[in-house]
Amino acid sequence: MPTAVPPAKAANPLDPLGVGEAITGFIGELGKPLTGATAAPTPSAPATVAPAPDPAAAAIRDAAKTAGVTVSELSEEVKGTATAPKDETGKAAKPKPKPETATEGAKDAKDAKDADGKQPFPCPTYDAKALADAELEQGIPLLPDEPWYLDSSLLTLYGLDYEGIVEVKTAGGKTKTVLKFTADSLDIKDLYQTVGKGSQVAHLKSRSGSTSKIRGAKVTMYTESLKGNLFGLIPIEFTPKSPPPLNVPFAFFTNAKVVQAGQFGGTLTVPGLKNYIGPAE
Repeated sequence: MPTAVPPAKAANPLDPLGVGEAITGFIGELGKPLTGATAAPTPSAPATVAPAPDPAAAAIRDAAKTAGVTVSELSEEVKGTATAPKDETGKAAKPKPKPETATEGAKDAKDAKDADGKQPFPCPTYDAKALADAELEQGIPLLPDEPWYLDSSLLTLYGLDYEGIVEVKTAGGKTKTVLKFTADSLDIKDLYQTVGKGSQVAHLKSRSGSTSKIRGAKVTMYTESLKGNLFGLIPIEFTPKSPPPLNVPFAFFTNAKVVQAGQFGGTLTVPGLKNYIGPAE
């Protein structure tokens, strides 16, 4: 049974989730030298370094613009994500190229306008070639036959990279087609994870209102479905048959629901961990 550990301890490797300011300088005025004294060097003017662009805030603004919504309409919690660290070190994530699996249809959708003349956010588009070209992922263990499920009121992924559609094998001999994502770190608010089917399933919950974190290493996710409100604005679902049309270095989803075939890397901490077996809720 996959488990995670409480805060400040390394996640059990069998747990599926354990297996997703600008610098300014100043120089004060030294004043005039005293009469008869050797003149002091004239200080340079105060130097100010402009704040580095914030890709998180830019992503939110771009999403809001394409969805025809202003950032002021976002909740305070969601707007606050724009100023959150891009990863656990606080470094800004580097932009990543658009995946080769994105189709011309996705490009057309991006350029299209709705009835109000607003440019909608690019919709996931079926990509038959990408599905057909999916290759078996090498160098990972066999995955469980059944996926695990994650619900989160706010799922944030830093240093995100969509690497395309791949195939994975399970312990029971199944071959699954999944989306492959990697991320530098994840924040998971109101984490609720379940594993298994039937009358009794494994439940893993965090304390209500808390944020669980995955840190310490790159996280690799093999995803069957990722559903939620992208940037808190756009209801969307990504699957192998409707892959992401864009590759962005940062994203968050409100009301997120994830179906995960497997996940590796990083250390998970769960505030107020509650882990039990019981009926599906």
